[in-house]
Amino acid sequence: MAVQTSYGYATPKGIPGGIYDLYHYPVDSRFNEEDNGKLRFGVGVVKGSIPGSNVVLPTSASTAADFEGVTVNGFNQQHDLEGKVSINKNQNIGVMRHGRIWVRLAASQTPAYGDALHLIVSGNDAGCFATDGGVEIAGRFIGGESNGCAPVELYGIDTAAATTESGEDNPSHGG
Repeated sequence: MAVQTSYGYATPKGIPGGIYDLYHYPVDSRFNEEDNGKLRFGVGVVKGSIPGSNVVLPTSASTAADFEGVTVNGFNQQHDLEGKVSINKNQNIGVMRHGRIWVRLAASQTPAYGDALHLIVSGNDAGCFATDGGVEIAGRFIGGESNGCAPVELYGIDTAAATTESGEDNPSHGG
């Protein structure tokens, strides 16, 4: 019989959607509008049909002002019979908009400390992050690639983009 002999509170290194460190990090509650299994932990999401309540993966029409944050792995999801963890439609999930978190990288990315943070908004990598292309997000990479993910620091909502694109100073965007 197997027995667990050690316990810890630290997030394992390199888990997509895992919190990077104990730096200040607000996490908002949002509902997933994507179909079962389409949304994954560690990806960037944008406003859904009800802004401030629902989130979806970005599309080619998504802008920096639409960015809601990165889906947080709360380690409360069970694996299915194939060993996969998925997020179900209409499930409540955590979304970090400010702080340090491990994110999924777009294909062939090798970011370095300080590189610009871009959200990929189309194709198979929609929701993943890169050093160029897509939409630039207020943040930066704070480490290199590890098993298809990397740590980033999110600075919070890009108030300049939110103000410019909406034409008004929107208090829900920190402006």
